[in-house]
Amino acid sequence: MVSVLVGGGAWAVTPPEPAGPWQTVINSPELDIVIATRAKQGTNIREFSAVTTVKSSLAGLVALIEDTGNLPNWMHRIGRVDIVHRQDDHDLTAYTVIKAPWPLHDRDTFMHSHLSQDAKTGTVTISSVSEPGGVGLQTGCIRMPEMDTDWVFQPLPGHRVKVTFRGFGLPGGVVPDWAVNLVVTDLPFGSLRNLKRQIQRQKYQDAHFDTIKEVNP
Repeated sequence: MVSVLVGGGAWAVTPPEPAGPWQTVINSPELDIVIATRAKQGTNIREFSAVTTVKSSLAGLVALIEDTGNLPNWMHRIGRVDIVHRQDDHDLTAYTVIKAPWPLHDRDTFMHSHLSQDAKTGTVTISSVSEPGGVGLQTGCIRMPEMDTDWVFQPLPGHRVKVTFRGFGLPGGVVPDWAVNLVVTDLPFGSLRNLKRQIQRQKYQDAHFDTIKEVNP
């Protein structure tokens, strides 16, 4: 069993599900976190969408996500984030290590992230897409062939922001679907739970960017 999980032997999988509607898998009123998943066409791995609301400025949330040195302290299962190239203040490429549950190998990837803001609604989107190749494979890691995520910050009345964290990734190697789909709910739930605490820190609420327009609907 262990040899199959960490990359040896064969694994029988069921046929991929067709692309489907979002299905709520976690609804936590006490934490104000809702997580939904859906089938991704052509694969058995599910895409996730996690939603919560926080009291914050838009700049505070952007500062939190762009503080790469602090990401491993609160983003669940993120073990390492190193900036390898910065195009500008809100456009960068980072080497990222995702911690897998034992006995699986950790995964790594190079992610290119870009920030944009809707001129009418003020909604901020930080989109990240994995890049092929890249050097610096950490010992014991397996390179992910595909990964993409979005952080979407939608301003609400009362200095509140709706936070949506969406993501999908192919783990690479030989991994049973159940193990990957366990992480699909575990990673966003833990990340949003921790984000709600981190965003209260004064260093983030004091943040300001000339490129980010604050909106109070």
